Amino acid sequence: MENETTQALELSDQQKQPTQKKWSWRRYIINSLIQVIVLSSLYILSIGPLFWQWYSSFNSMSSPFLAAFYMPLLFACEYIPPLSDGVNWYINLWIG
Repeated sequence: MENETTQALELSDQQKQPTQKKWSWRRYIINSLIQVIVLSSLYILSIGPLFWQWYSSFNSMSSPFLAAFYMPLLFACEYIPPLSDGVNWYINLWIG
């Protein structure tokens, strides 16, 4: 009887151990794509609270880091009008 219970416990412990997921290119690409989308969204959304600091650094060069940090967003807004409309709307939520 004891042997049966110990064998049952050993089997249940083996079943509880998580199986190691196999590495695959598909999972890697999907995870990378999700990370790029999340970080890009955070980058674009960060202009709202930092707009006045960016505006002062862009016009008076008080902090060249902020002006350089948001330069890719400025270029993207120049070439993609729907993105520009969305970013302007979002900035107006913060400054209006």
